[in-house]
Amino acid sequence: MTADAVQAAHRPSSALQLPQTFSGEIAATLRLAWPLVLTQLASMAIGTTDVLMLGRLGPDALAAAALGLSLFYLPMMFGFGLSSAVSPLLSQAIGADPHGLDPARRRADTANELRAQLRTALWAVTLAAVPAIVLLLFARPLFALLGQNAQASATASIYVLALIPALPFMLLIGVMRNLFSALSRPRPALYVTIAWIGVNALFNWIFIFGPFGFPALGVVGSGLATSCATIVSAAALALCVVYHPATRGIRPFEGLFRFESRRIARFVWLGLPIGMTLFFEGGVFNAALWLVGLFGTAELAGHQIAINIASLTFQVPLGIAFATTVRTGYAAGARDWAAVRRAGHAGMLLTFACMAVTAFVMWTWPYFIAGLYLDLGDQRAVVAAGFAAQYLMVAAVFQLADGQQVAAAFALRGLKDMNVPMWIAGLSYWAVGFPVGAALGFWTYLEGQGVWIGLAAGLAVAASLMTWRFEYLTRHRGRF
Repeated sequence: MTADAVQAAHRPSSALQLPQTFSGEIAATLRLAWPLVLTQLASMAIGTTDVLMLGRLGPDALAAAALGLSLFYLPMMFGFGLSSAVSPLLSQAIGADPHGLDPARRRADTANELRAQLRTALWAVTLAAVPAIVLLLFARPLFALLGQNAQASATASIYVLALIPALPFMLLIGVMRNLFSALSRPRPALYVTIAWIGVNALFNWIFIFGPFGFPALGVVGSGLATSCATIVSAAALALCVVYHPATRGIRPFEGLFRFESRRIARFVWLGLPIGMTLFFEGGVFNAALWLVGLFGTAELAGHQIAINIASLTFQVPLGIAFATTVRTGYAAGARDWAAVRRAGHAGMLLTFACMAVTAFVMWTWPYFIAGLYLDLGDQRAVVAAGFAAQYLMVAAVFQLADGQQVAAAFALRGLKDMNVPMWIAGLSYWAVGFPVGAALGFWTYLEGQGVWIGLAAGLAVAASLMTWRFEYLTRHRGRF
């Protein structure tokens, strides 16, 4: 027998039917990824709705909202990273069971493990929300410490207070989404998120502009709208978890109030590097916003538009990356090393193709895109749109690096490789991206554009090192 035949004979059988060809893995990844991509785009559409409605109030409102969100998203990104730790745990447990995706034939110990991991993750993110909320209560002095515009800081701090109730429910939603993704049933989360857009838009219209006698609360009203819509959506997704056929059999919320401190501590220890990785990445983008804010309100409004567009396009590779975590997790759980490499490379190829298209669009029509957010009849809006166009052209360049780094990082996540990617992120964004951006921003004429070039440099380094890490681990199989 050949070496390949011997390996195949000893490979565990799996009802998952891991593809044995690269084209087969591409197809399997796409089947799982497209609902996840749509869910991510729908999630961004929620925030984009906020930005579009606030844009009608002018650049000052956009700048205040951008400042508030920069602080709000910092602890939230850490919490999302923590919630993401449940995905490889669930995926590998499913991959180790020959019938892990079949509710009728799934082993009892697998169902128990899935339920325990879900319960642990829900407890972990709830506890993580507590210090995050305490931090956000001090928004105004933090903005003052960062030297931000006093008027924008005053509005932004109240906006952050209005957003606080949304934080724990956003993290709970993240855990439940990961459960559905690990079970290859991402559509319930998609449907709830699409409904979330409509609910959020309705609340925004009511609270921002004050129809039917309601008070017009402006920027603060947008924060209240987000909180209300998030709570409604979390309740809806919890009902899906209880009643969906794929999750009902694991009795998902049975023993929910059982507090298992050791299990929670182990989960936090595993999720901490993911949280720190997202904290490093989200932190450098927030720091970029604060740097750009020092150049003026128009620059800050332009930055908010450009970052919203870049974030929107990033949701496509991010959705593919979530699927890549699940696919590599299945393969690792089944101990099929060749399938691990196929899953990782399929995710990288798909993200490259998507980001190449969005980079072309952003490079070709930057000013037109910026004009979608602002009333170009207002001279101040024209200036802000000009800055947004400059930043979008830089964003077009770093699209490819951004897609590659997230695909490689999430492939590593499927292997439970958390610590080294955390250090790669810290080095890339804070030893390269931030210093380069600050130097170009303040020591050259580039200002905000220089800050964005620094972001591109950090992403390029992260993409290179994350890819190297995946290649190293999977070529030397058994190291993970």
